Amino acid sequence: MRHYWALFAGTFVALALGVALIGVSASALAATWAVPPPGAGHPAVTLTDGTGAARTLSSGDVDMGGVQSVLAMAGVVSAFVTVFVITGTCAFGIALRRRDMGLLRLVGAGGPQVRRMVLGESLAVAVPAALAGCAVAAAAAPVAVEALNGTGLSPVELRPGPLFWPLVFAAGSGLLMAVLGMLAASGRAARVRPTEALREADLDARTMTAGRGVMGVLALVTGAVMVALAPGSGAEAATPLALFGTMALAVAATLLGPVYLPPLLRLLALPLRWADPVAGRLAAESARASRRRTASLVGPVLAILAIVGVFTTVLSTTGAATKADDRARTVAQLVVEPARGEALSADAVAALREDPRVAAVSAPAALEVAVAGPHSVWKEQAAVADPAALARTHRITVVDGSLGPLRPGTVAVSREFADWYGYRAGSTVTYGLFGGRPVTARVVAVLDGGSAVPPLLLPPGSRGAAAPAPAPSRAAVLLGGRDAGSVRAVAAELTARVGADRIKVVPSAEWFGSAATDQDRLNRLVLAVLTVPASLYALIAVAGTLVMSYSRRGREIAGMRMLGVSAGQVRRMALWETLSTSLLGVLIAAGVVAVGARAYRGALTVFGGEAPMSVEWGMLAALTAACVLVGVVVSLAATGRLLRQVGVAMVTSRQ
Repeated sequence: MRHYWALFAGTFVALALGVALIGVSASALAATWAVPPPGAGHPAVTLTDGTGAARTLSSGDVDMGGVQSVLAMAGVVSAFVTVFVITGTCAFGIALRRRDMGLLRLVGAGGPQVRRMVLGESLAVAVPAALAGCAVAAAAAPVAVEALNGTGLSPVELRPGPLFWPLVFAAGSGLLMAVLGMLAASGRAARVRPTEALREADLDARTMTAGRGVMGVLALVTGAVMVALAPGSGAEAATPLALFGTMALAVAATLLGPVYLPPLLRLLALPLRWADPVAGRLAAESARASRRRTASLVGPVLAILAIVGVFTTVLSTTGAATKADDRARTVAQLVVEPARGEALSADAVAALREDPRVAAVSAPAALEVAVAGPHSVWKEQAAVADPAALARTHRITVVDGSLGPLRPGTVAVSREFADWYGYRAGSTVTYGLFGGRPVTARVVAVLDGGSAVPPLLLPPGSRGAAAPAPAPSRAAVLLGGRDAGSVRAVAAELTARVGADRIKVVPSAEWFGSAATDQDRLNRLVLAVLTVPASLYALIAVAGTLVMSYSRRGREIAGMRMLGVSAGQVRRMALWETLSTSLLGVLIAAGVVAVGARAYRGALTVFGGEAPMSVEWGMLAALTAACVLVGVVVSLAATGRLLRQVGVAMVTSRQ
């Protein structure tokens, strides 16, 4: 460990930062679980599920599901990148020492002895690395929770909770990953033959082992099957299929890298041979001879771009599809919102309906209800609305049942709600408004209207016993035939008639533009929470892999200098090699993400058209530039250090 400090330093840093990343994610998630329950005095309702169990829900319960989902996804991203980096770093460290393992075998060391040595080294590095990672996580967790509060993703102010169990989980995960990674690598080390000590090249033999090939093929088949199933599985099931299928394809691309990467790199290096014959040829031949090193350099770039690319593209495409569907379904030309406060008054809505230029007004009043199912009771979003009016201002399809005004004891449900919970026209659903009694209602219609139709549509007059009547937050206004051509003028006249101090009337196109801007801002916050920590970790891993690689290239560079290769040519060789491996990682990641994103888009539906593809080009371009910049800076710095060492050795030998 003292002799190969650069190799073990890379493993130490990767593991310590991985533990810190997992610890911070676990601490933030624990902070959401530690939110205290609401106090007494909030309206509640008691429902009996299908098993006969009575369950009471309160309107004061804070819904932390959204922020917990974001943090859980961030944990998945962090765990994937951490496992990917640590296992790759362990395997690469053993591969760089293959010749030295052969020397040990040559002087009589047995395979079990080599395996125990490697495992002992891993524990000697992993234990202090896990402790260091826990120390970093303990210091960073309060800062991360405060930063999360600043995003506004949490409905309540979070406070850092106890760190003991999150840190125990992070340390245990890090130690487990390190031991498992070294177990796989130790098996390879134990099989090194004594003749490997006679090789001059460290990494050019048996790069594609049977285990690596089998795992690569399994990952490829698994990813291909998941991606193939995504388009026909619906939006709910397509999300995990596309995400995890793309991750499996990225793993397969890395595991099978020694097979296809060198030929591709030689193809990319053809222009370099013409533009810079010596340095370009050296870079191409180095990639061809050292296949494991090439795969290890491409791997981190491929992994982080693939995982960030697919997560950001899936989330952005989901938002773009929802916006496109809302626009396509909206027939109303005007959107009316309160000038002050959060709800429209009943007399303002009545004044809109009485205007002779208005053909229809839909003003759903959103409220939260509790719903009893066969095995549980849960909260659900509902609205008091007139389905007939809603069908005039929006393009809504009746999937089952009939469209008409709702009477007491009847409800309409969305298609998604019906599909998920198994309801149809004629079924009965039991729900309760907070502060009221349970209501058993008959489903009279199943409606397909996208986000315009909430899961439950309730009849007028629905309200809890201790709660005020729900009021709409906005209304959609459909104008008559002749007035539909003068939308902006009618909007100004309606504002003046009802009162600018009471309502704000804007054309639907302008309202959608403003709402899209606010949603885009929220989406960027979510994407930042998901990807920025893992991206920073991956960039450090890229630098660590390069440092490990160049720590064993002293003899190679010394040989080049003895053969007459200039220092500038060696530096350009390192530059071309880093640029080509980074570019190849970017191209492969782009292909993998394109496959997963296209499959996911096929599962989305937009009324009257195809779901648009949305890609966060700015974020991905910045991450790509950061990977390339880190690679270039580290490789040139490491090359300069080796050149200085070679120069000192040459001067010393002359003296």
